[in-house]
Amino acid sequence: MKHLLTSAALLVALALPAFPQSAEFGISAGYGSLGGSDISVSENPANGSRASYTISNGVRVGGRMGFNMRRFFGHEASYAYQHARLDFATSTPEESEMGDLGAIRSHHFYYNGLLHAAPTGFPIRPFVTGGGGFSSFFLPGIPSFSGYGSTKFGYNYGGGIKLNFFQYGIRFDVRNHVTGKPFGNYLPNVQGTLNNTEFSVTFYVLVG
Repeated sequence: MKHLLTSAALLVALALPAFPQSAEFGISAGYGSLGGSDISVSENPANGSRASYTISNGVRVGGRMGFNMRRFFGHEASYAYQHARLDFATSTPEESEMGDLGAIRSHHFYYNGLLHAAPTGFPIRPFVTGGGGFSSFFLPGIPSFSGYGSTKFGYNYGGGIKLNFFQYGIRFDVRNHVTGKPFGNYLPNVQGTLNNTEFSVTFYVLVG
């Protein structure tokens, strides 16, 4: 416990020289958790068979551009690229089979508002956030910028904490991105929403 308190005190001391800044520009990396979400399920009651397509979890990289418009309020635009996998599974009362169909690539563009618990310039700034945008998903074998993706509008919400050190900073985010399930034009019985939980860290530069 003593070592934990010492580390926390040192972190605060290092962050104290932070000053009010009007803009933040950063790069982020993290993980997108879809919880093995089924996007397409087909069942045949006659023979008890079941077939499903599932998107796996995957890594995320991207960037954020934020602006502090008020002491406690800010807004930002963000982009993230997520690399996941499309899995296929079939089962009958007698046997089951699973397979990896290849990489799912997705692009996420969102605009968010942020409400901070501490004013601009404070070294430690917890925040909550919410916003909207869209995500484009690409099936295996289809290039990410081909224009043949499945685009879904959605929203996200979550929170995190910012730690400012002079004109640099680091932040940690946890957000849930909610969109419609993609690939309805290609796969059977696609319906409902997709929950993609983001865990990310962003390194940024303070400007202004």
